[in-house]
Amino acid sequence: MPERDSAVQALADRQIRFAGIGADGQRAIGAGRVLILGVGALGAACADMLARAGVGFLRLVDRDIVDHSNLQRQTLYTVHDADTAQPKAAAAAARLRAINPACTVEAQVVEANAATIEAMLAGCDLAIDGTDGFHTRHLLNEAACRAGIPWIYGACVGAYGCSCAIIPGDTPCLRCLQDQLPAAGDSPTCDTAGIISPAVHMVAAWQVAEALKILAGRRAAVRRELWTTDLWANTRQKLRLDGWRDPGCAVCGPQPTYPLLNAGPSASVTLCGRDAVQVTRAVAADLGQLAGKLGGFVTARNEYLVRWVDGERTLTCFRDGRVLVQGTGDAVAARACVDRWLG
Repeated sequence: MPERDSAVQALADRQIRFAGIGADGQRAIGAGRVLILGVGALGAACADMLARAGVGFLRLVDRDIVDHSNLQRQTLYTVHDADTAQPKAAAAAARLRAINPACTVEAQVVEANAATIEAMLAGCDLAIDGTDGFHTRHLLNEAACRAGIPWIYGACVGAYGCSCAIIPGDTPCLRCLQDQLPAAGDSPTCDTAGIISPAVHMVAAWQVAEALKILAGRRAAVRRELWTTDLWANTRQKLRLDGWRDPGCAVCGPQPTYPLLNAGPSASVTLCGRDAVQVTRAVAADLGQLAGKLGGFVTARNEYLVRWVDGERTLTCFRDGRVLVQGTGDAVAARACVDRWLG
Protein backbone atom coordinates (compact mmCIF):
# COMPACT_ATOMS: atom_id res chain seq x y z
CA MET A 1 0.00 0.00 0.00
CA PRO A 2 1.85 3.14 -1.24
CA GLU A 3 0.00 5.46 1.13
CA ARG A 4 0.95 3.39 4.16
CA ASP A 5 4.58 3.11 3.01
CA SER A 6 4.71 6.88 2.58
CA ALA A 7 3.31 7.40 6.06
CA VAL A 8 5.89 5.05 7.57
CA GLN A 9 8.70 6.84 5.73
CA ALA A 10 7.45 10.22 6.96
CA LEU A 11 7.45 8.90 10.53
CA ALA A 12 11.24 9.16 10.74
CA ASP A 13 11.73 12.35 8.71
CA ARG A 14 12.22 14.81 11.59
CA GLN A 15 14.40 12.34 13.45
CA ILE A 16 16.70 11.93 10.44
CA ARG A 17 17.05 15.73 10.31
CA PHE A 18 18.37 15.67 13.89
CA ALA A 19 22.17 15.86 13.67
CA GLY A 20 22.67 13.38 16.48
CA ILE A 21 21.00 10.61 14.48
CA GLY A 22 21.00 11.38 10.76
CA ALA A 23 20.24 8.90 7.98
CA ASP A 24 22.83 6.32 9.04
CA GLY A 25 21.69 6.43 12.65
CA GLN A 26 18.08 6.02 11.59
CA ARG A 27 18.98 2.95 9.50
CA ALA A 28 20.63 1.46 12.59
CA ILE A 29 17.55 2.24 14.68
CA GLY A 30 15.37 0.60 12.03
CA ALA A 31 17.48 -2.56 12.31
CA GLY A 32 17.38 -2.48 16.12
CA ARG A 33 15.72 -5.16 18.23
CA VAL A 34 14.54 -4.18 21.70
CA LEU A 35 13.11 -6.11 24.64
CA ILE A 36 10.73 -4.11 26.83
CA LEU A 37 10.35 -6.02 30.07
CA GLY A 38 7.11 -4.89 31.66
CA VAL A 39 4.57 -2.86 29.69
CA GLY A 40 3.05 -0.92 32.55
CA ALA A 41 3.56 2.80 33.01
CA LEU A 42 7.24 3.10 32.02
CA GLY A 43 7.22 0.22 29.55
CA ALA A 44 4.16 1.48 27.70
CA ALA A 45 5.56 5.01 27.40
CA CYS A 46 8.93 3.70 26.19
CA ALA A 47 7.32 1.29 23.72
CA ASP A 48 5.20 4.10 22.27
CA MET A 49 8.22 6.36 21.76
CA LEU A 50 10.42 3.61 20.33
CA ALA A 51 7.77 2.46 17.85
CA ARG A 52 7.32 6.05 16.68
CA ALA A 53 11.11 6.40 16.47
CA GLY A 54 11.19 3.62 13.89
CA VAL A 55 12.71 0.74 15.87
CA GLY A 56 12.44 -2.36 13.70
CA PHE A 57 11.50 -4.95 16.33
CA LEU A 58 9.95 -4.71 19.79
CA ARG A 59 9.44 -7.69 22.10
CA LEU A 60 6.89 -6.81 24.77
CA VAL A 61 6.83 -9.01 27.85
CA ASP A 62 4.29 -8.61 30.64
CA ARG A 63 2.51 -11.08 32.91
CA ASP A 64 -0.37 -8.79 33.85
CA ILE A 65 -3.72 -7.62 32.49
CA VAL A 66 -5.06 -4.10 32.02
CA ASP A 67 -6.85 -2.74 35.09
CA HIS A 68 -8.94 0.42 35.28
CA SER A 69 -6.48 1.87 37.83
CA ASN A 70 -3.74 1.67 35.16
CA LEU A 71 -5.39 4.14 32.79
CA GLN A 72 -4.27 7.23 34.74
CA ARG A 73 -0.66 6.70 33.59
CA GLN A 74 -0.38 3.70 31.22
CA THR A 75 -1.07 5.49 27.97
CA LEU A 76 -1.35 2.63 25.46
CA TYR A 77 -4.54 1.25 27.04
CA THR A 78 -8.25 2.03 26.99
CA VAL A 79 -11.32 1.40 29.14
CA HIS A 80 -12.27 -1.36 26.69
CA ASP A 81 -8.95 -3.11 27.36
CA ALA A 82 -9.69 -3.06 31.10
CA ASP A 83 -13.34 -4.10 30.69
CA THR A 84 -12.36 -7.12 28.59
CA ALA A 85 -9.34 -8.15 30.70
CA GLN A 86 -6.83 -7.73 27.90
CA PRO A 87 -3.24 -8.75 28.69
CA LYS A 88 -1.03 -5.68 28.65
CA ALA A 89 1.48 -7.13 26.20
CA ALA A 90 -1.23 -8.07 23.69
CA ALA A 91 -3.14 -4.79 23.98
CA ALA A 92 0.07 -2.74 23.68
CA ALA A 93 1.22 -4.74 20.66
CA ALA A 94 -2.06 -4.13 18.84
CA ARG A 95 -1.84 -0.39 19.48
CA LEU A 96 1.80 -0.15 18.38
CA ARG A 97 1.19 -2.05 15.15
CA ALA A 98 -1.46 0.55 14.29
CA ILE A 99 0.98 3.38 15.08
CA ASN A 100 3.86 1.97 13.01
CA PRO A 101 3.05 -0.99 10.74
CA ALA A 102 6.72 -1.28 9.76
CA CYS A 103 7.66 -2.19 13.35
CA THR A 104 7.46 -5.90 14.12
CA VAL A 105 5.89 -6.22 17.56
CA GLU A 106 6.01 -9.51 19.45
CA ALA A 107 3.83 -9.94 22.54
CA GLN A 108 4.63 -12.43 25.29
CA VAL A 109 2.04 -12.84 28.06
CA VAL A 110 4.39 -14.65 30.41
CA GLU A 111 6.34 -14.06 33.59
CA ALA A 112 10.00 -13.10 33.60
CA ASN A 113 11.81 -15.44 35.95
CA ALA A 114 15.08 -17.33 36.16
CA ALA A 115 13.82 -19.95 33.71
CA THR A 116 12.51 -17.52 31.05
CA ILE A 117 14.50 -14.28 31.16
CA GLU A 118 17.42 -15.35 28.96
CA ALA A 119 15.15 -16.47 26.12
CA MET A 120 13.40 -13.10 26.32
CA LEU A 121 16.70 -11.33 25.71
CA ALA A 122 17.75 -13.66 22.89
CA GLY A 123 18.21 -11.84 19.58
CA CYS A 124 17.80 -8.37 21.11
CA ASP A 125 20.31 -5.53 20.99
CA LEU A 126 18.97 -3.67 24.00
CA ALA A 127 16.52 -4.04 26.89
CA ILE A 128 14.29 -1.46 28.54
CA ASP A 129 13.38 -1.80 32.21
CA GLY A 130 9.64 -1.46 32.71
CA THR A 131 9.52 -3.80 35.70
CA ASP A 132 7.64 -3.19 38.92
CA GLY A 133 9.97 -4.72 41.51
CA PHE A 134 13.60 -5.02 42.53
CA HIS A 135 13.76 -8.80 42.10
CA THR A 136 12.79 -8.78 38.42
CA ARG A 137 14.96 -5.74 37.74
CA HIS A 138 18.01 -7.46 39.24
CA LEU A 139 17.14 -10.61 37.31
CA LEU A 140 17.23 -8.57 34.10
CA ASN A 141 20.55 -7.10 35.20
CA GLU A 142 22.06 -10.57 35.65
CA ALA A 143 20.76 -11.94 32.35
CA ALA A 144 21.76 -8.84 30.38
CA CYS A 145 25.26 -8.76 31.89
CA ARG A 146 25.75 -12.45 31.17
CA ALA A 147 24.64 -11.93 27.56
CA GLY A 148 26.59 -8.67 27.16
CA ILE A 149 23.42 -6.74 26.24
CA PRO A 150 22.99 -3.11 27.38
CA TRP A 151 19.82 -2.18 29.24
CA ILE A 152 18.25 1.04 30.49
CA TYR A 153 17.21 1.13 34.14
CA GLY A 154 14.19 3.18 35.14
CA ALA A 155 11.92 3.46 38.18
CA CYS A 156 9.32 5.87 39.49
CA VAL A 157 6.90 6.26 42.39
CA GLY A 158 4.97 9.27 43.61
CA ALA A 159 6.60 12.23 41.84
CA TYR A 160 10.07 10.68 42.05
CA GLY A 161 11.93 8.98 39.22
CA CYS A 162 15.41 7.74 38.37
CA SER A 163 17.25 6.24 35.42
CA CYS A 164 20.66 5.23 34.10
CA ALA A 165 22.17 3.14 31.32
CA ILE A 166 23.82 -0.18 32.17
CA ILE A 167 26.40 -1.23 29.59
CA PRO A 168 28.13 -4.53 30.44
CA GLY A 169 31.90 -4.19 30.52
CA ASP A 170 31.68 -0.39 30.52
CA THR A 171 29.48 0.95 33.32
CA PRO A 172 28.72 -0.40 36.79
CA CYS A 173 25.86 -2.90 36.79
CA LEU A 174 22.80 -2.59 39.01
CA ARG A 175 24.30 -4.98 41.59
CA CYS A 176 27.30 -2.64 41.90
CA LEU A 177 24.95 0.23 42.69
CA GLN A 178 22.62 -1.79 44.93
CA ASP A 179 24.41 -4.78 46.40
CA GLN A 180 21.44 -5.89 48.51
CA LEU A 181 17.85 -6.19 47.30
CA PRO A 182 15.46 -4.26 49.57
CA ALA A 183 13.17 -6.48 51.63
CA ALA A 184 9.46 -6.49 50.82
CA GLY A 185 7.83 -3.40 52.31
CA ASP A 186 11.09 -1.49 52.74
CA SER A 187 10.51 0.75 49.73
CA PRO A 188 7.41 2.74 48.72
CA THR A 189 5.33 1.46 45.80
CA CYS A 190 2.62 3.04 43.67
CA ASP A 191 0.16 1.14 45.90
CA THR A 192 1.43 2.83 49.06
CA ALA A 193 2.67 6.19 47.77
CA GLY A 194 0.69 6.66 44.56
CA ILE A 195 2.17 8.01 41.36
CA ILE A 196 1.66 10.90 38.95
CA SER A 197 1.88 10.51 35.20
CA PRO A 198 4.44 13.30 34.59
CA ALA A 199 7.00 11.38 36.66
CA VAL A 200 6.46 8.35 34.43
CA HIS A 201 6.99 10.31 31.23
CA MET A 202 10.06 12.10 32.54
CA VAL A 203 11.78 8.79 33.32
CA ALA A 204 10.60 7.21 30.06
CA ALA A 205 12.05 10.15 28.14
CA TRP A 206 15.40 9.62 29.85
CA GLN A 207 15.28 5.90 29.07
CA VAL A 208 14.38 6.31 25.41
CA ALA A 209 16.99 9.03 24.82
CA GLU A 210 19.74 6.66 25.98
CA ALA A 211 18.21 3.77 24.03
CA LEU A 212 18.27 5.79 20.80
CA LYS A 213 21.92 6.72 21.36
CA ILE A 214 22.85 3.05 21.73
CA LEU A 215 20.70 1.84 18.83
CA ALA A 216 21.99 4.58 16.52
CA GLY A 217 25.59 3.65 17.33
CA ARG A 218 26.28 6.80 19.32
CA ARG A 219 27.61 5.19 22.51
CA ALA A 220 30.01 8.03 23.19
CA ALA A 221 26.94 10.20 23.84
CA VAL A 222 25.47 7.84 26.47
CA ARG A 223 25.48 9.49 29.88
CA ARG A 224 27.50 7.81 32.61
CA GLU A 225 25.30 9.17 35.40
CA LEU A 226 22.31 8.12 37.48
CA TRP A 227 19.69 10.84 37.19
CA THR A 228 16.96 11.37 39.78
CA THR A 229 14.16 13.89 40.06
CA ASP A 230 11.22 14.79 42.26
CA LEU A 231 8.82 16.80 40.12
CA TRP A 232 6.69 17.85 43.09
CA ALA A 233 9.59 19.04 45.24
CA ASN A 234 11.30 20.56 42.17
CA THR A 235 14.58 18.76 42.78
CA ARG A 236 17.01 16.99 40.46
CA GLN A 237 20.28 15.22 41.13
CA LYS A 238 23.03 13.57 39.09
CA LEU A 239 25.34 10.88 40.42
CA ARG A 240 28.44 10.19 38.36
CA LEU A 241 29.03 6.45 38.04
CA ASP A 242 32.79 6.63 37.54
CA GLY A 243 34.46 4.42 40.11
CA TRP A 244 31.28 2.63 41.19
CA ARG A 245 32.14 -0.70 39.55
CA ASP A 246 32.62 -3.34 42.24
CA PRO A 247 35.66 -5.49 41.39
CA GLY A 248 34.11 -8.37 43.34
CA CYS A 249 30.58 -7.95 41.94
CA ALA A 250 28.60 -11.20 41.80
CA VAL A 251 27.17 -10.15 38.43
CA CYS A 252 29.76 -8.15 36.46
CA GLY A 253 32.95 -9.07 38.34
CA PRO A 254 35.66 -11.44 37.04
CA GLN A 255 34.01 -14.46 38.74
CA PRO A 256 30.25 -13.86 38.49
CA THR A 257 27.85 -16.20 40.29
CA TYR A 258 24.53 -14.76 39.02
CA PRO A 259 22.69 -15.48 42.31
CA LEU A 260 19.15 -14.81 41.08
CA LEU A 261 19.50 -16.69 37.81
CA ASN A 262 20.73 -19.70 39.76
CA ALA A 263 18.08 -19.45 42.50
CA GLY A 264 15.14 -20.53 40.31
CA PRO A 265 11.64 -19.01 40.07
CA SER A 266 9.41 -18.25 43.05
CA ALA A 267 6.07 -20.04 43.46
CA SER A 268 4.20 -16.86 44.41
CA VAL A 269 4.78 -13.13 43.95
CA THR A 270 2.91 -10.12 45.38
CA LEU A 271 2.33 -7.60 42.58
CA CYS A 272 3.32 -3.95 42.88
CA GLY A 273 0.48 -1.46 43.01
CA ARG A 274 -2.17 -4.15 43.31
CA ASP A 275 -3.85 -5.96 46.20
CA ALA A 276 -2.94 -9.15 44.35
CA VAL A 277 -0.75 -12.23 44.39
CA GLN A 278 0.42 -14.25 41.41
CA VAL A 279 0.53 -18.00 42.01
CA THR A 280 2.60 -20.10 39.62
CA ARG A 281 1.42 -23.64 38.93
CA ALA A 282 3.58 -26.38 37.45
CA VAL A 283 1.36 -27.13 34.45
CA ALA A 284 -0.09 -25.08 31.60
CA ALA A 285 -3.83 -24.46 31.61
CA ASP A 286 -6.41 -25.72 29.12
CA LEU A 287 -8.48 -22.54 29.09
CA GLY A 288 -11.42 -24.07 27.23
CA GLN A 289 -11.69 -26.92 29.69
CA LEU A 290 -11.31 -24.56 32.63
CA ALA A 291 -14.04 -22.23 31.37
CA GLY A 292 -16.38 -25.21 30.98
CA LYS A 293 -15.63 -26.36 34.51
CA LEU A 294 -16.23 -22.90 36.00
CA GLY A 295 -19.45 -22.29 34.08
CA GLY A 296 -21.42 -19.31 35.36
CA PHE A 297 -18.59 -18.10 37.59
CA VAL A 298 -16.65 -16.91 34.51
CA THR A 299 -16.69 -13.12 34.04
CA ALA A 300 -14.17 -12.79 31.19
CA ARG A 301 -12.53 -15.10 28.69
CA ASN A 302 -10.22 -14.62 25.72
CA GLU A 303 -7.40 -16.50 24.01
CA TYR A 304 -4.99 -15.63 26.79
CA LEU A 305 -6.96 -16.13 30.02
CA VAL A 306 -10.09 -17.06 31.96
CA ARG A 307 -11.34 -14.84 34.81
CA TRP A 308 -13.82 -15.71 37.54
CA VAL A 309 -15.03 -14.43 40.91
CA ASP A 310 -14.80 -16.03 44.34
CA GLY A 311 -16.57 -13.75 46.81
CA GLU A 312 -14.45 -10.60 47.16
CA ARG A 313 -11.59 -12.13 45.19
CA THR A 314 -11.11 -12.25 41.43
CA LEU A 315 -8.98 -15.00 39.93
CA THR A 316 -7.42 -14.90 36.45
CA CYS A 317 -5.77 -18.00 35.01
CA PHE A 318 -3.34 -17.62 32.10
CA ARG A 319 -2.36 -20.21 29.50
CA ASP A 320 1.05 -20.77 31.07
CA GLY A 321 -0.58 -21.86 34.34
CA ARG A 322 -0.13 -18.64 36.31
CA VAL A 323 -3.11 -17.53 38.40
CA LEU A 324 -3.53 -13.91 39.46
CA VAL A 325 -5.55 -13.61 42.69
CA GLN A 326 -6.86 -10.08 43.22
CA GLY A 327 -8.32 -9.06 46.56
CA THR A 328 -5.54 -10.30 48.82
CA GLY A 329 -1.87 -9.57 49.43
CA ASP A 330 -1.43 -12.79 51.45
CA ALA A 331 0.51 -15.38 49.41
CA VAL A 332 -0.66 -18.29 51.61
CA ALA A 333 -4.32 -17.28 51.29
CA ALA A 334 -3.92 -16.78 47.55
CA ARG A 335 -2.46 -20.25 47.02
CA ALA A 336 -5.21 -21.78 49.15
CA CYS A 337 -7.82 -20.04 46.98
CA VAL A 338 -6.20 -21.34 43.80
CA ASP A 339 -5.96 -24.86 45.17
CA ARG A 340 -9.64 -24.80 46.12
CA TRP A 341 -10.64 -24.06 42.52
CA LEU A 342 -7.96 -25.81 40.50
CA GLY A 343 -6.72 -28.56 42.83
